[in-house]
Amino acid sequence: MAKNTLLGGSFELETGELLDLESLFKENDFEIIAQSLIEGTFKAYDLLKKDSLDKFLDFVTFKVKTGRPHIINLAYPSMRMYDEELEAKVVQVMNYHLFPDIILKILKFFTRNIHNSDANLHLAYLIESDDIIRAIYETFVLFRKDIFNTDKNRRTLNVKRIQQYPPTKDNVHSSPLDAACRLKYVLEFISLKQRTEHLYTAEDILLSADIA
Repeated sequence: MAKNTLLGGSFELETGELLDLESLFKENDFEIIAQSLIEGTFKAYDLLKKDSLDKFLDFVTFKVKTGRPHIINLAYPSMRMYDEELEAKVVQVMNYHLFPDIILKILKFFTRNIHNSDANLHLAYLIESDDIIRAIYETFVLFRKDIFNTDKNRRTLNVKRIQQYPPTKDNVHSSPLDAACRLKYVLEFISLKQRTEHLYTAEDILLSADIA
């Protein structure tokens, strides 16, 4: 088993899996790639194990992490893949062929990364679909409302659901304030690289906004 440590966590992909994903993207069109990834999710019966869409995101973030720096603003350091053809295919498949299956996986990736939010920008750069961006924004709004819930267990419940953690898991990794801040960072970065005024404004993602 080959283990690769990311800036924001770690993942495991066997060498064969890594090569299979490379081949899947290089040798097939968008529809076949998406179908293969979606059908693979139904083969994982153990909820504690990663399915094919989780491994797809691991593969994507590994390829970006081992790519080249792409800094559009010093406050938001990101990277891009060296292989531009692969990157273009990943963008199309993720945004337009894996919807809506990929949304929860992306949100889980962002909310489980509690160590280094810059790593989230590697994936965020590849997101361009309004539907996915809207889901990220709506999840941010949900978490922002939860910050003021006085019940410590209910306050973390929505974050745990997105993280796919059991309700009994320690609350320390599921703070809605922490999760909202990380999604705000992603949303700010997406606004730097493309127009998002029709989805949200800078005022909409203020943590101090009126949430009544």
